[in-house]
Amino acid sequence: MSAVWLPLHIAFAGLWLGCVLTEALFERALLGQGRDQERILVRLHRRVDLLIEIPAFTLVLLTGGMLLMQAGILTPLLQVKVAFGVLAVAVNIYCVWLVLRRAAAVERGQWEEFARLDHLQHIYGAVVLLALVVALAIGVYRFSGG
Repeated sequence: MSAVWLPLHIAFAGLWLGCVLTEALFERALLGQGRDQERILVRLHRRVDLLIEIPAFTLVLLTGGMLLMQAGILTPLLQVKVAFGVLAVAVNIYCVWLVLRRAAAVERGQWEEFARLDHLQHIYGAVVLLALVVALAIGVYRFSGG
């Protein structure tokens, strides 16, 4: 059955990573370009989180759980991979909350709150990206015979 779960897990992880990178591009292109552009940014980021990112990391978590149940022996390397994957999901959940709060602050015209939440969202977004890349790298190493 892992013949089904592994390709799905990899595909969903790739979708998630692509989503995180796309959001980073939104942020770089629109942040600091004026209030109108920042309004567009928060709407885009919120929409991508709700329609793509949350389903992607949820499916990564589910398929990873299925693979973990079939893994048998949990090697130290697999434990590290799982830890980084769970870290990426947990921090991404927090980031979604920050993105939603940041969007609400913009809707209320609370630009100082927007700036504070934006700063936090970028810090934790970097943690998501790093943890996701580490988990993916370990997975590639592990399944390439390493």
